This record gives sequence, C-alpha cells and structure tokens, in this order.
Amino acid sequence: MKRRLMLIGACAWLTFSTAAGWAQAQSAVDWSGLQAAWDQYYAAPSEENALKMLNLLPAGQKIMDIKNGFDVINSLNDHLGVLEGEIYSGNPVSVQLGFRLFSISYGAFEVSMNKILGNLIAFNPRMFLEQLQAHRDLFPSLEPVLGSYLRDTANDAVARDLEQKLRIKALESVEDKDLKSIRKECIKMLKGF
Repeated sequence: MKRRLMLIGACAWLTFSTAAGWAQAQSAVDWSGLQAAWDQYYAAPSEENALKMLNLLPAGQKIMDIKNGFDVINSLNDHLGVLEGEIYSGNPVSVQLGFRLFSISYGAFEVSMNKILGNLIAFNPRMFLEQLQAHRDLFPSLEPVLGSYLRDTANDAVARDLEQKLRIKALESVEDKDLKSIRKECIKMLKGF
C-alpha cells in the first residue's frame, strides 16, 4: 500500500513537473527582445545579429502560445527577403536561424519559411540536411518543406517534375554518412510527390 502511494505520488509529481515545464516553455519567448534583434538583423544582416536572434528563440520545441508575438511574427514575415538572401548565400548562422524560426512559425509565415528552406535544397543540399537533422523535432512532417514547390507549380506538370528531379538529384549529391538517414527520408518523400 505504501509503495502504491509512493508510486502515485511520483507519477503526480512527474505529471505536474512536465506540465509546469511545458507551460513555462510556452511563455519563454522574449517577444520585445526578439523584435529588437530582428530590427538589428534586418538593418545589418550579420552572423553576430543572427546569433542574437538565435539566442532568443526556443531550441527544440515549437511554441504554440504565440498570441503575444503576432506583431513580431508578422514583422518577420513582412521582411523575409533579407534573411532569404543570407540563407541562399550559404551563411551558416542565417540558415540555422531560418530553421530555428520554425519554433515560432504559424500560418503564412510558416508557408514562407517552408518555401525558402525548400529552395535551399538546390543551393546547398548538405547545409539543408544538416540543419534539418539538427531541427528535426520542429518538423513533425517533412512534406511542407520538401514539397513547398508544389503550390507554385500546381498547374504546370513539367515544372513540378523538373523541380522534383532537381531536389532529388541535389540531395543525392550529399554523401556524408551522418546525413544518410535524413537524406534517404527526404528522397523517399520527394519521390512520392
């Protein structure tokens, strides 16, 4: 009986601790700090400014409670061109920032980020796979990022087929053993489109 009570108590404590940690993580974003860091990055994209943003974003979890951050997320979405250019240039910290932004993404912002990072496959497939593997927990499904071209080529089967083949060929060019599993997963999904 005593053991049973101890077990029930331990389970209750674990449940409470997990829920408290989850609730704390949900409100852990410093939205005003993130806005200030974005303003600096947008004005002068650099590794230093990208790192400031990275340090303000949650790692390894998607934040669902973004009601206090709508203005910040919309500001990010309105000015993504600067980040997009840095990502396609292969700036590693900006690429990492692009993936980490999925921790606060939703709606149109998430669609835009899927398109930018999906296009990265053709520019730098190795960097894409490295960051996707590092941030895999932010992508419950790979379909939106891998198939981001499908929305733009919905009525053009030739363009859709060409983009699919281009992405597969780019991913197949990555031979790193550490990335073999994620590469195989991505290629299999792309072949299914």
